Parts: sequence; structure tokens; C-alpha cells
Amino acid sequence: MSADRETAADEVAAADTVTGETAARRAAPARLRWWLALLAAAAGGLLLDLSGPGVAWWPAAFPGAALVLAAVWQQRPGAGAAAGAVAGAAFWLPHISWLTLYLGPIPWLALSCMMVVWFTLFGLLAAIATRGLSALARRGGDRAVAAGVAAQSLAAAGLWVVREQLQSTWPYGGFAWGRLAHTQADGPLAQLVSWTGFAGLSGMLALACAVPVAVWFSARGRSDARVRSAAPAVAGALVVLTLLALVPAAPLERTGTLRVAAVQGNAKAGIFDDRESGDVIRTHIDATRELLDRLEESGDRVDVIVWPENSGEFDLPGTVLNDFRVARLAKRADAPIVVGSILRDPDGSYTNSSLVWGPRGDEGERYDKRRPVPFAEYMPHRDFYHAIVPDLIDLVQLEYAAGTRPAAFDVPLTTGGAEPGTPASVRAGIAICFDIIFDDHAVAMQRDGAEVVFAQTNNADFGRTDESAQQLHIARLRAIEMGRSVVNVSTVGTSAIVSPDGSDLDRLEPYTADAMVADVPLAAGETPALRFGAAVAGGWIVLGLAGAGAGALLVARRAGRAAA
Repeated sequence: MSADRETAADEVAAADTVTGETAARRAAPARLRWWLALLAAAAGGLLLDLSGPGVAWWPAAFPGAALVLAAVWQQRPGAGAAAGAVAGAAFWLPHISWLTLYLGPIPWLALSCMMVVWFTLFGLLAAIATRGLSALARRGGDRAVAAGVAAQSLAAAGLWVVREQLQSTWPYGGFAWGRLAHTQADGPLAQLVSWTGFAGLSGMLALACAVPVAVWFSARGRSDARVRSAAPAVAGALVVLTLLALVPAAPLERTGTLRVAAVQGNAKAGIFDDRESGDVIRTHIDATRELLDRLEESGDRVDVIVWPENSGEFDLPGTVLNDFRVARLAKRADAPIVVGSILRDPDGSYTNSSLVWGPRGDEGERYDKRRPVPFAEYMPHRDFYHAIVPDLIDLVQLEYAAGTRPAAFDVPLTTGGAEPGTPASVRAGIAICFDIIFDDHAVAMQRDGAEVVFAQTNNADFGRTDESAQQLHIARLRAIEMGRSVVNVSTVGTSAIVSPDGSDLDRLEPYTADAMVADVPLAAGETPALRFGAAVAGGWIVLGLAGAGAGALLVARRAGRAAA
């Protein structure tokens, strides 16, 4: 009898153990299996790349971001980090492959790996946040589920913005490239950036993708039950995005128009191009002469001519012949020429600068590039990197200093004052090359009174890759965000004059010597994006970090209860 009682007790204990294990499995947060998560992450990263210039299929950004989020959703920390790393590699390796064109694989791999690190951190934190916050949805009731979905979605979207802000800041000033907002430069949601800023738009897009993912994983049962639960969330997100697409850009005061010409010389301006000193400025002089021939033949004229970055080559003010040739063009055009030149200051430092040249030469206006490119225009920790790749490091011979001058200057108008009320000058914001990709530079240009933006660049080192098109995408969104016309002119392309609504007023074929001409609207004031953009970005960051902190606390508490 005693033996029978022991056997029965063992059977009850075994049954209790099975029941406890089943309950634990049911209570555990749902997630993709590790191999499926890695596949989803890779597919998501590739789709994000396809949504940018090249294929330029902007709708791909939504399934791309959703797959990346699904890959890290409610994963264990290690699996979330791994999925984030795979997504980052799948996106960044093809997205910036243009770095390999002249410099080979080392700079490409180095920058890609740094960007993958930020994606890995995102995967780790998003996994912790969504796994911990899933406890809110399991407390029972529709309200609890809704609260859990909202908390997880806001945290994940906030962490997406945290990743983009980190990569835009560190190291060496950051790399504000490849952001989710950039995918919408040609999409119907582009006008929103004038209200939200770049970080705000990225957060909204990530949130729209996170909500259906959160609903999917919060549903219990088989896949068909989850589809039935997630379908309304997907439909709701589409409805909200459609309504947001109807929102016009933030209105600003228009202060007049400016007739602008921008010259693309199709110069051999790359690092390894076979050229002689003076070849780059000669191509821009020749293209400007052809422009003036056409204008004179048609009885037309322009108020200002814009040349690209480096178009005036080295020390334009100190090179007597080039000074005379550019001044003579300005006199013939009866309009100033905004030209890029490399300058050496008395202290021995070099700057990548923009100057204004009139019929008498230098007008005394100058802007120095605020964001010289590390490993291209200056070499951080030169001795350290020289020990690793001396041949590449030796290519960077000059050390460009970061500019401290105002981000806008006055361009005198020769027709100014000819009639009552006509301005004597126009205030132009200047962005040289990568300056245009940084949010704080947009704020600086507006703060310094920019009515129009001249974005001068030299893309010759990247050939016929997607780099110049990616940069133009960013410049297009920047025009909408600032409510300013942007004259994006390159030595070789892609060059375009962009209106404040993001549409092209004129555009040139890459690798052709030509000029574009357009009447661009001038604007005053600041958009909500410029006024509140930093606060919006900060709000997303707080949501992301708070979600990660709360998730970590809840995960630790659950682990403590399980151990007890």
C-alpha cells in the first residue's frame, strides 16, 4: 500500500512538472526562431537598401523596416544583437559600396563595420525592450494587450531613432547617411519632414512598421490567428500613412525670387584622375562661357552663378590669372559667381571654402566647410592608422580644419537697388558636400538668415555609383525640411535645382559639361522641423531609452522570480 502511494505521488509530481513547463512556454514571449530571425533581418536590410537611389523603390522601406523589427522582436539579447548585426550588414555593405571604387575594400569595410555596430546595439536594446514590455500585454484583457503593443512599438521606434542619432554623431562627427527618412525623398510622405525633421520622420515610419509587428507577436495561437489579428493593424497603419501623405509642407513667407545658374564642368576632379593643375577650373570657365553665350543669344540673364566644390582649385584669391578669368566672367554675366576653392590660412591650416567673385574679384564673403570628412579631408589618429594601412593614409596629405564662420553669407546682386524695394543682396546658406546631411547645419543656415541654399559638392571620386544620387535625395529632403530652394551642384553630377516642395526646377545629366537655370523662390522664417526638430528627436530618444530600461528591469524581475 505504501508503494502504491509513492507511485501515485510520483505521477502527480510528474504531471505538475509537465503542466508547469507548458504554462511557462505559453507565458514566454513569442519570437521568431533564430534562423528565421536571421533570414528576416537579412531580407529587411536588403529591402531598405532597395528603397534608396538605384532601384529607388521607396515602398520597400516599410516591409524592410518591419522585417528588421520582427527579427529582433522579443528575442533573447544575444539573438537580438545577432539579428541586428545581420540587418546592418545586409543594408550597409551594398548601400555604401561606392567607397570601394577608388579606395578599395578597407575604407568600405571599416565604415560598414562601424555602422553595423550601431545596428547590433539596436538589435540588443530592441530585443530587451520588447521582451520585457511584453509582460504588459500578458496581464489579461484587451486594454493590457493594447498597452503592451503601444509600449513596445514606441520603444522600438525610439530605439531606431537612437541608432540613427548615434551613427550621426560618433565617431569623428558621425555619418548621417542611410536614415529611414531618406527613403521617402521621392515618396508621398516627404512633405512631413517640414513638420517633424529627419529624426521625427524616421521615428514615425519606424512606428508605423512596429505596430503591426507588435500586434502579430502579441496574438496567441496559430499563424492564421495572428494574421487575423495583425491585418487590422496593417490596414490601420496604411490608413494613417495615407492621411499623413495628404499633409502639405509647412508654409513659409516668400520674400521674392532669384534667377540662378549652376555650372557642372564635368571636371576630372577625383583623387586619382589624370589631370594638370588648372584643368578643373578651366572646365568650369568653358562651361560658363557656353552658358553666357546661350543667355546672350536669347536675351536672358541670371542674378547669380554657382560653381561646385573645389571648382576654383587651390588658392583662387592668390592665383592672379584665375582671379582675373573668373572676375571677367562675372563682369560679362553682370552677376557674381559663388565658387569653391581650397584656402590656406596664415596659421598654416587649410579649409575647403566657398567664396563670392564679382567683376572686381573677391567680394570678401567666405564660408569654410564645417564638416571636413575624416579619412578624406583630414586624418584622425594619423600615426595609429598609418601603422595599419600606410599607403591609404599617405593619400590624405592635407589636414583640413573645421570651419567656424557663419553658415550663410551675402551674395551681392548687381541689379539690387535698381528699382525701389529690390534687395542689394541675397542671403545664401552654404553647404559644402557632406555638410548637407547634418541636421545641425540646416539649423545653422536658417539661424544665419539663409533665404536659399547653395549645396556645392564634388562627387568625382565615386564615379557612376549611387553616391551622388543618395546625396541628392538628402538634399531634396533638406529643401523640404528647411522650406528653402536648394541648388545642388557637383563637378560631375548629380546636379539639380530643387524647389522648397522637393520638386526639380532643373536637372543635369551626370558626366556632361552643362549648366542649369531656374527662378527659385526665396523664403524667410523657420519651419516647425527647424524650430522643434531637436526636441522631437529628443522625445524619440527618451521613449527608446526608457523602453529599453523598463524592458531590462522587467526581464530581470522575471528572471528573479523564475530562480526563486
